[in-house]
Amino acid sequence: MQQKVKKGMKMVKQELKEREEVEAEINIVKSWIQETKEYLLSPDAEVDIQLQELQSLFGEATTHRQAVEKLAEQQQNKYLGLYTILPSELSLHLAEVGLALVTVQDQIQTKERETQQIKTLNQEFEQKIQGIANELNTILSKLKKKTNDIAQAKLEQKILGDELDSCNIKLLELDASVQDFAEQNVPLAKQLANRIGKLTALHQQTIRQAEYRAAKLSQAASHLEEYNEMLEFILKWTEKANILVHGSITWNSSSQLRDQFKAYQSILDESGEIHGDLEAMSERIDYLASVYCTEGMSQQVLELGRRTEELQQVIKVQLPNLQDAAKDMKKFEIELRGLQAALEQAQATLTSPELGHLSLKEQLSHRQHLLSEMESLKPKVQAVQDCQSALRIPEEVVTSLPMCHSALRLQEEASRLQHTAIQQCNIMQASEFPH
Repeated sequence: MQQKVKKGMKMVKQELKEREEVEAEINIVKSWIQETKEYLLSPDAEVDIQLQELQSLFGEATTHRQAVEKLAEQQQNKYLGLYTILPSELSLHLAEVGLALVTVQDQIQTKERETQQIKTLNQEFEQKIQGIANELNTILSKLKKKTNDIAQAKLEQKILGDELDSCNIKLLELDASVQDFAEQNVPLAKQLANRIGKLTALHQQTIRQAEYRAAKLSQAASHLEEYNEMLEFILKWTEKANILVHGSITWNSSSQLRDQFKAYQSILDESGEIHGDLEAMSERIDYLASVYCTEGMSQQVLELGRRTEELQQVIKVQLPNLQDAAKDMKKFEIELRGLQAALEQAQATLTSPELGHLSLKEQLSHRQHLLSEMESLKPKVQAVQDCQSALRIPEEVVTSLPMCHSALRLQEEASRLQHTAIQQCNIMQASEFPH
């Protein structure tokens, strides 16, 4: 009897021990279920991490369900072997935890679907944000691009303005959608809102660039026209100046030299505006530089400045030379005319028909008087020679000047007349006083 009692006590202890072990396993699962429920109710984590966690939890839930089902089956078989039914309390606990596992597994799946939807929606938002950002950056890049055609640039500016308006509409719609999305996932919505904030700043920057470019383009045509007008004036001046300074100077007379001096002075006076025009052209280039391709223009202004400066220096050097030459030539012409007039007077006297009506003595006296007067030609001849020597004209030119040829001819004529007068005097003296 005692052995039966001992055996019974032992079986009860074993049963209690096994029951405790089962309860412990059930409690472990219950604790896991509670922790999982708390996790599912916790604030949203980063989407990809959350999806990984949910997938892991779903796997754990499946494992727990299988373990509980196996445990229930083991307990069922155990009590069947004892020809009794599963204790109601244990059966209830196993049923409750099994049902809780099914419920939490459904919750995990629901949460996973929601999270996946949020991820998909977030990706769509990010794609839209990136798309708008790409559009804005493309517009901004085009707005910063310089043009060679102002009219075409204005047409493109209008198109870019329309594209910018379209981006603004997309941005407003996106912002409204993200605000609605905040009800589903606050952290992600905040991240998206931050990105939209940066996108809005980029949009504002692009608007400012568009307004700046539009203002520049609106005045660019007039600035370019003014630049071209000044360019045309300077090019025409350099062409005229180039022809003038590389042309041959006519040294034949003082009047021609004066005319050339006036031409040089006139072209120099015209150049007085060039320095200011070049500065104004540089200012136009500075204004146009942000929207117009001005690299060639800047080089053009530098080259024009260098070329006009060279021409101005040549003209300034030549001006006093022409002025001096004109003065010298004028003096030379006056002396030459004086010599010519004196020679013509002497020639007329020497060949006058009236002398033939005079007696030989009177003719001799008259010619001797003329011969003494012809001595006054020598200073005139000398003056002509001095003026010719003093001409500030290139030596190689002097010998070919018609005026110099005339001077030589008049000098020879003076010598010839004097010689003729001497001969006539000698003949008359011989006739009047024969040996």
